[in-house]
Amino acid sequence: MLITAAKNLLAKGHIRTVKAKKNILLAAIYRMIGLVIGFLYFPISLSYLDPIKFGIFLTMSSMIDWFVELDVGIGNGLRNRLGEAIADGNDEKARGYVSTAYFVVGGIYSFAAIVFVVVSFFAPWSDWLKADPLLNQEIAILAMLMFGAMAIRFVSSLVYEVFYALQRTAMVYLFNTIGKVVFLLIIISLFYFTDESLLLFGVARTFTFALIPLAVGIYFFRRELQRFRPSYKLVKKEYFKDLFSLGFQFFIIQLATIVIYQSNNFLIARYASLEAVPQYQAANKYLSIFLILFTIITNQIWSANIEAYRMKELDWMKKVLRGVFRVWVGSVLLMVVMIFIAPFFYEFWLQGKIEISVSLTVIVGLSIATTIWINMFNLVINGTGKIRVQMVGWIIASILNIPLSILFAKVMDFGVIGVVYGTIVSLIPLAILSPIQVKMVLSGKERGIWAK
Repeated sequence: MLITAAKNLLAKGHIRTVKAKKNILLAAIYRMIGLVIGFLYFPISLSYLDPIKFGIFLTMSSMIDWFVELDVGIGNGLRNRLGEAIADGNDEKARGYVSTAYFVVGGIYSFAAIVFVVVSFFAPWSDWLKADPLLNQEIAILAMLMFGAMAIRFVSSLVYEVFYALQRTAMVYLFNTIGKVVFLLIIISLFYFTDESLLLFGVARTFTFALIPLAVGIYFFRRELQRFRPSYKLVKKEYFKDLFSLGFQFFIIQLATIVIYQSNNFLIARYASLEAVPQYQAANKYLSIFLILFTIITNQIWSANIEAYRMKELDWMKKVLRGVFRVWVGSVLLMVVMIFIAPFFYEFWLQGKIEISVSLTVIVGLSIATTIWINMFNLVINGTGKIRVQMVGWIIASILNIPLSILFAKVMDFGVIGVVYGTIVSLIPLAILSPIQVKMVLSGKERGIWAK
């Protein structure tokens, strides 16, 4: 009875809405499986590595993630331009966009990899991370290998942008979940059959998630995605201009978000302690279920909005936004409940390995709620391609974030809580600008910078 009702609910509505609901449901299931796996390998990782070495790995991961943005926004530009080409039924142009994106991103990362390997070899990693100097060589080798894996992962993950453009978000989450299952098996094997090794752990983590999308691309471009298979012959300057014109603005946004979010681990390590990094990551992981849900919704609705805006179906976009807002309200209320029971969950989950204050959980929850609020409106803006105001908002936030975080963490001596509080304050301008632009766009009254 319930199954029949659920099927009827999923099948109700516009064909785009039906597709979105099915993909969001499947993606949510896959992501929840991945979330459970993530909760499992967090304490296993803490058992394999001591908190300081685990903190080193988490901080290095954040620092190396900064280099992901060297695609100059080509990935997100590809999603939008490819989605438009698919909506127009232009397969030749679509394949040209895919081919050009792979060529450009591959070229960027080949150059970046060479530069990073040279720099990393001479970098004083132990000084930067306030780690034992005896670990410097191991950290340097790990950094080079992690960046190489990250480069492979980012180039090969362009195939996921094709799935997003086709509004098949669930496929991306399926492959990400498979990667987590594989890593869980590897980390369990490391725990039982090897001694503590930061190098082995880091290589296993990064290369697992690099090789999965590589295998996906090789398989699917030979089969059902063959009409989008990249070819050097289809790389064209005009396609690059189309991708870059929009992609560069996405690049600025991505760069700003990296400064805001990925710098937190480094700031915490620098102005609080390395031990505080796992504390922040654990609280973030606990409440990340809400951010995960909205990321799933964003990835699906973003691509659907590309098609809807192309076809001038603004009423559909308004209706979907109202539904997403209701989900946001429900998420905030549920988050309050989770914050109340957090101490009991931490004790069960982490078995006393690290202590996490209630105040840290509260401030992390507020940060996530603010981020979701902004993303809720940006999923509409991203679909229209009118992202200039959003870009300005993220630039303002990135400029404010680090000095505010240092002010609250060091000068006012709030520690790890101060870093998160600095992030929240820096996001306030963007939290105001995004809803204003969406109201203008969906009413057809955007002018000037609001229409760019």
